[in-house]
Amino acid sequence: MFSRFSRRQFISVISLSIAGATIASSFPFLKNFVISKAQAQETSEEVYKGRKYKIIINSELQRSAVVDNMFDASTQLFIDGKEIRIHQHKKTKKYLTPILFGSYESPKKIAETLIDLNLKFPDKEVEIDPNID
Repeated sequence: MFSRFSRRQFISVISLSIAGATIASSFPFLKNFVISKAQAQETSEEVYKGRKYKIIINSELQRSAVVDNMFDASTQLFIDGKEIRIHQHKKTKKYLTPILFGSYESPKKIAETLIDLNLKFPDKEVEIDPNID
């Protein structure tokens, strides 16, 4: 079968096949070199009842944004400069937060609900008093 090829031609065909397979397998990773590190983000900052809230939607997942296969945490919510953790259910497209029960249509609804409840968030971690049962 390879009797028509010389040894030099046979070696060059093998080396070109290996090089082509290497290039083809690394093609999905080439986008990392093309995309700039400063990803564009949708940012909206609004004032509701005298308190500021900001919603940041990351175009690329920059932090550990995948909680598991069902939730996406690429959207961030800040109220008065403090981050409120929110997750979006991938199938229903509704937003959840551990602070409130239920699901919401948008991060804006979560922010408005938290502001309506007049919740204030501490600057540092809250410690439990050991003297209280």
